[in-house]
Amino acid sequence: MSTQASTTVQSKPSGLNPAQAIVPGLMVILVGAIQGDGALISSAYRPTSPVSEDQLSFPWEGATAVTTSAIWGITQVMLVLGLIAFLRTGAAGGRAGRIGALLAVTGAAIYVPAHTLSLIAYDAQMDDPVAIVVITCFGVGTVVQAIGLLMAGMATLRTGVWSGWRRFTPLALGIWMVAMLPLQFTAALPLAVAVYAFAVMALGW
Repeated sequence: MSTQASTTVQSKPSGLNPAQAIVPGLMVILVGAIQGDGALISSAYRPTSPVSEDQLSFPWEGATAVTTSAIWGITQVMLVLGLIAFLRTGAAGGRAGRIGALLAVTGAAIYVPAHTLSLIAYDAQMDDPVAIVVITCFGVGTVVQAIGLLMAGMATLRTGVWSGWRRFTPLALGIWMVAMLPLQFTAALPLAVAVYAFAVMALGW
């Protein structure tokens, strides 16, 4: 009888059925692919870039910098929508899990104005006020999203709504975002973002 009760709890319908989760899941996979590709290209271009490392858009300049910021901003909006879908699936059940998922959404959303400012003020120097705001947004967004994913990831392991390796993906993404905190202000940032992107794709899957 206890086995039947346990099965009933785990199969409890969530706020988002599998069919409804397909589109946001695919969006998150696409986000990871685009951001990972962009990070690797940026990493390869850094040594030959004519742009100063003190410029916000480094290593990109001009129209390329604007286009890059626009693409990354759009993918970030898609990630926010994907994380909202994750919240609605109920995979991170319980109060702590829901709070964590909501924090993850909030942290990802903080990136959006950062990308928007990067697009507008791509040629700003790193010590300009607008650049400081952008860097601060990225830093705060990373911390909030990482904390949220750690909380939601632990809850996902407990609920059993997701099975196999999939149930580890929110926690793995959260752990890597913590690792990114010291890396995002170094030359290793593009490669760190590439690993982050693969973790995002796993979550989307």
